[in-house]
Amino acid sequence: MMRLTHADGEHAVLHDLGGSGPPLLLTHGNGLNAGMWATVVPHLQQSFRCWGLDFRGHGASRQQHDQMSVDRSRLAGEILAAVNALGGEPLVAAGHSLGAACLVLAELQQPGTFRGLYLYEPVLVPDGSPVLETDHELVVAARRRRLRFATVDEAHDRFVSKPPFSQCEPAAVRAYVELGTYPSGDDAVRLSCSGDTEARIFESGGPVDYRLFGAVSCPTVVARGDSPAMWNSGPPQLAAPIAEALGNGRLEAFAELSHFGPMEQGELVAASIRAHLAPPVAA
Repeated sequence: MMRLTHADGEHAVLHDLGGSGPPLLLTHGNGLNAGMWATVVPHLQQSFRCWGLDFRGHGASRQQHDQMSVDRSRLAGEILAAVNALGGEPLVAAGHSLGAACLVLAELQQPGTFRGLYLYEPVLVPDGSPVLETDHELVVAARRRRLRFATVDEAHDRFVSKPPFSQCEPAAVRAYVELGTYPSGDDAVRLSCSGDTEARIFESGGPVDYRLFGAVSCPTVVARGDSPAMWNSGPPQLAAPIAEALGNGRLEAFAELSHFGPMEQGELVAASIRAHLAPPVAA
């Protein structure tokens, strides 16, 4: 595990998830952590050395300041720091939701960082879209989220008791909860990603000019889950226009998956990642 400290004093954490082959960087969605890839990684380890990044205030990273910046440029900078920590050469990466969006922003900040990208429902809203206000249901739900639990087991049982995590593979939820909690000092555990951090990340997702995406020229798959689940309404609709706007993008859809696809069917998503990033991009 490597701690990657930013100039503002906050830090990300890079986890060595094992495997053999060229490095593959994995980034997570808002409120999640590298543990979300737990059922994907075992099916990638014969092709890649897998590395999972916890953004600031997520997973094994601990927030340092009350007013921690969650601007996406900061998160993209943490991705660039992770690439430098892995040798600085162009590599391949796969990301989910916020993590997928920040991979695109990192490539725009530093062209040539990646040789290939796999983006599962990147949340990049186009110009003209409204920002999420403080009364938006996602923002409100994040700020209401329970943060303290008696044990890790209680936290896990709470998460898997209702959607969307009840639809995910138990091992993926367990890994997310174990990495995303820490002893709170009062015989309990606490989520490392606070509800306020998650809410402010939602609020900070301003519109992006899709015309910029043409500069992302590395081969890129934009994956989408087409499940009719009630929580699966917004991000899937962005996938096709993002894929079309990228310099070398292609859309891939999964009828049986939702926005949480990598946690729902890890082997299926891993096969899609391998097919895109292993040959010939990572040869």
